[in-house]
Amino acid sequence: MAIHIYRPDIEDAEHRVRPVENLYDCYDFIIVGAGSAGSVLASRLSENPDWKVLLLEAGSDENVLSELPVLFPTLQTSSIDWQFVTEPSDSYCLSMVDKRCKWPRGKVLGGSSVLNAMLYIRGNKKDYDNWANMGNIGWSYEEVLPYFIKSEDMRIPEYHNGPYHGVGGPLTIEYFNNEQPITRDILEAGEQLGYKILDVNGAQQTGFTRSHATVKDGLRCSTAKGFLRPAAKRENLHVSIFSLVEKVLIDEDKKAYGVLFSKHGHTQIIKASREVILSAGAIQTPQLLMLSGIGEAEQLKEVGIYPIANLPGVGKNLQDHVAMGGHSFLFDNPYANGTDYCFNLRSVLSLSSLIDFAINKNGLFYSMMEAEAMAFVNTKYQDPTEDYPDIQLFIAPTADNMDGGLFGKRANGLTDETYAELYEDILYEPSFSVVPLLLRPKSRGYLKLRDASPYSPPRIYPNYYSDPHDVNVMIEGARIVQELVNQPALQRLNARPNPHRNPGCANYELMSAEHLECQARHHSLTIYHPVGTCAMGPAVNPEAVVDPRLRVYGVRNLRVVDGSIMPNIVNGNTNAPIIMIAEKASDMIKEDWQEISEPSSCTLHYRHGTGDDTPTKVEIHFKPDVFNETAELFKYLSSARGNEKKEQKDDDGISRKYGIEDARRNEYKKVATKVTVNKAVKDYTPQTQQPYFANPNYAFQRYPSPIFYNPVSNTNVPNLNPTFTNQNPYSIPNINVGKVANQLPYPFTKFNQKPYKNQWANQMSFDYETTNQEEPVYYETKEVLTPEGRKCKVWLYYDGTKYEVIV
Repeated sequence: MAIHIYRPDIEDAEHRVRPVENLYDCYDFIIVGAGSAGSVLASRLSENPDWKVLLLEAGSDENVLSELPVLFPTLQTSSIDWQFVTEPSDSYCLSMVDKRCKWPRGKVLGGSSVLNAMLYIRGNKKDYDNWANMGNIGWSYEEVLPYFIKSEDMRIPEYHNGPYHGVGGPLTIEYFNNEQPITRDILEAGEQLGYKILDVNGAQQTGFTRSHATVKDGLRCSTAKGFLRPAAKRENLHVSIFSLVEKVLIDEDKKAYGVLFSKHGHTQIIKASREVILSAGAIQTPQLLMLSGIGEAEQLKEVGIYPIANLPGVGKNLQDHVAMGGHSFLFDNPYANGTDYCFNLRSVLSLSSLIDFAINKNGLFYSMMEAEAMAFVNTKYQDPTEDYPDIQLFIAPTADNMDGGLFGKRANGLTDETYAELYEDILYEPSFSVVPLLLRPKSRGYLKLRDASPYSPPRIYPNYYSDPHDVNVMIEGARIVQELVNQPALQRLNARPNPHRNPGCANYELMSAEHLECQARHHSLTIYHPVGTCAMGPAVNPEAVVDPRLRVYGVRNLRVVDGSIMPNIVNGNTNAPIIMIAEKASDMIKEDWQEISEPSSCTLHYRHGTGDDTPTKVEIHFKPDVFNETAELFKYLSSARGNEKKEQKDDDGISRKYGIEDARRNEYKKVATKVTVNKAVKDYTPQTQQPYFANPNYAFQRYPSPIFYNPVSNTNVPNLNPTFTNQNPYSIPNINVGKVANQLPYPFTKFNQKPYKNQWANQMSFDYETTNQEEPVYYETKEVLTPEGRKCKVWLYYDGTKYEVIV
């Protein structure tokens, strides 16, 4: 309400992206994923007015609440988060629910730049020089620095005139607007420890700094806000949201020519005359490649996918920055009047904070409490003269006890038992935390498809600490934290470790190597930096997926532009480097296609036009609906909206929440021999409802499907003779599945049965049977409202093919 009434600058109605529903059949470029990279690409490529660009995003537009820095932890596990979790482990994340790490990823315009902590770190010079030394021509630090500068609008005054920063770019860099007093003391302790306060994105990285942040006037500056909104009114750029790409279409000459995607329950094909560009992130880009037949051939066959290009590196080389949580410290508040010296959630949740935000445009809502400052330090395993630190420290003027478990515990998936043991006795006592992060892990993880469904999350195996060197470096990082706390600037506040220990590590001596390793393995934190799963490399590298110009090996007109192309993870947060990768890739794409003077081969017909093939720009009054936006963001908070999420456990034991409108990962899951699905029909009023059928008929609609590897030639297909248990139009027909000789006619088959209206119907139900347990059939139903009244849609998934029944 405060945003709606007092902060039109946050609503930003004039500049927000207008998603397009009426798409062309063909575009010059199709970009999959509107995240940190995809938004940049769409903006830069659409600078050429002769190119038609389509940007497909599975999620929604940005939510107004995402702009407030203080709320960033609440966005994780919301509707704009893919809510990935890793597979269970006995070596890390031992204090997390089901021994799984939560891996948030953005499902929204702007991607993870909408969910992240807004920290702007470029990495180390040596990172990029090492990429070049691996055979990736054009990726040295000297060659990528101009692209960091190009995107930047540096608003920290002392960095304006140096050679490392730019002014006027789309991405605004500032300090966070609100900082706590304890942060100054921690920075002073860093100087006492022997480190300088400096620009870690400049000439030298080793040292301490106030955090550089992607914020504009104190509010989040995502790539959607910085890059997409200024380009949103270009007629040659179309943005389609709620559009989940199921596969890349590849012809017999191994050339990518388009994508298959679903939107609002309908599957479509859109073609690309020049390139398909995957910017779906380090988890979903390799997943999409594998679903499209690109990956390790034997693994693809195991899940029933026909291999088109055998690239064993797809999904391998997974790297992430792992951190040690639970490193919290108590201190004595020096303010005698009780004023907060650190971040305290109880102070944020107050009328005065709301007034400061809404009226004065300042205050605690502008806080990013997880890392107001940071440091890059050297353990005994790293030569300090190299300026290549091996530990990063996140300096937070708060700890998990200061929010009552609402932020940190929930975001990280910490178990109730662990949280209670660590923090129950010290809730809201003044605290801060310093979290050590492993910068250059030697451990490597991987991804695997769970099955052949695009709706199933892949299996994620980060393999933290599989290399013992990583554990040793992390232990030393934790000891540097203790040295920092022992400095005079913090000892004058009586800074001291939390006296409580993780229940899984209580038998070890505090701060011993055994205790610190135990803590690292129990309280393992992702820093949300998965990269490397489609690694860039020269053709002689058998594990390389893309060449130095980011073109996928073995498939023409297919490129990858996101963090998955990093051969080695960078020495710091990954958002800024991913934006740099997209900036550089945009120039490479322009160079590659400027040499080809031939015009686009696309014929620009609207998919749902009225006969006029000439595109017209339709200006409409656009006003964000902030109330419904918020309700959609936190669906799990409401049980009265008709789309509430119900918790259930998947076949792998994961407890997830599913909504009626959500794409379900069990669409391809094997089912019992006989299943009955009942769904209450809400708000049915016989006296006022319109006639149920305007033109009653049943139709199966067959959609193109991924190529599935199936050596059986005589496969089961749906029987086209449905039967009715009654004449209730809310009853879905019984459909038996058996062996038949012919496939379904293309594109559809109509049935003669015309059901009669039953005004007293109060439920929908159907039974179905499978005669072959090896090849089950899967159904999904949804009730929809139309001008003609209520209708029921049924989606049937069979042998990799999707059919639709419209009742």
